[in-house]
Amino acid sequence: MIGQKTTPIPATLIGGFLGAGKTTLLNHILGENHGVRAAVLVNDFGAINIDAKLVVGVEGDTVELANGCVCCTIRDDLAGACLGLLRRPEPPEQLFVELSGVSDPVPVLNTFLETALAAVFTFNSILSVVDAEQFPRMKGQMAQLARSQLGAADIVVLNKVDLVTSDEIARVRELVHGLTPGARIIDVIRGRVPLELVFAGTGVAYQPRRRDQGPNHEAHAHGHGFATWSWTSERPLSLPRLRSTLEALPDSVYRCKGIVCLEELPIFRYVLQMVGRRYHIEESEPWGAAQPRSEIVLIGGRDGIDDEKLKLSFDACIGTGDDAQSPVLRLVRKLAPELLAEPRLEDRGPTPARQVES
Repeated sequence: MIGQKTTPIPATLIGGFLGAGKTTLLNHILGENHGVRAAVLVNDFGAINIDAKLVVGVEGDTVELANGCVCCTIRDDLAGACLGLLRRPEPPEQLFVELSGVSDPVPVLNTFLETALAAVFTFNSILSVVDAEQFPRMKGQMAQLARSQLGAADIVVLNKVDLVTSDEIARVRELVHGLTPGARIIDVIRGRVPLELVFAGTGVAYQPRRRDQGPNHEAHAHGHGFATWSWTSERPLSLPRLRSTLEALPDSVYRCKGIVCLEELPIFRYVLQMVGRRYHIEESEPWGAAQPRSEIVLIGGRDGIDDEKLKLSFDACIGTGDDAQSPVLRLVRKLAPELLAEPRLEDRGPTPARQVES
């Protein structure tokens, strides 16, 4: 299967020191009815408390669940376990890999970046789980190891915040920020991370939720302390401006994803994925008969979604055709102007904003 043309499968690594709550988070992913055919690779089945009512089949080192997920053990052969998943009748749509509580995530990351697995898996993010109560109290070698694990994290899941005071949460946040300045930090209880933060979408098949009234942007608050904010445009975006906007997003934005139309190559749709500070914009398929449009969804802390600032930032991404600001646009105009023959788009400004409260 590695030699075949397939949609890359997003891979997320879940790390953290012993007892931080990785297993609890994985149980949350396995037990929810999220509609994604996910695979979870773990070090030890015994630590995963899978509800017996969810199990529909057991074969060797693999447990199959009613919600479409599978759980497998790694057994010191990560590449072999991944290849085994690809041989299943229905390969996973997303992969989660549990890291050992005393391991460095970088060698595992390199397995996905530098081996044959890179042909079928696309690295999505590293989530590091931190015990809000115990992390600042660690000393000596344990503290050194636990802190070194955070260096590569895109999102730090600050778990067990119900066991500490608000002042202690502030102090551990400050400590984590010092160890990994670029990572986003989210506070959770019992590993219950909002699943929209960990599921990447399924490559080109991902389609943001369409809204019949076609608002230019929309914010929606959730009861668990997180909020989603969306923005749409039927005019092509400037790649340099979009990059600048993504790189300037506040730390309170944990996730950004969507489909975009770029003025540099408007005949293709592009898939945008961002977790923490890490983002990539990947060419997908031609728009064909579909109306080109950009639809972007952000997920962040409820108090960190500034509706007006985000709207101004993404409105500024709309392209103007000025190739002085876009070397890619200038190059395409010179070498392949036929790629700029986009379908006619309605030249209209942003539609009125709408705020939605739950």
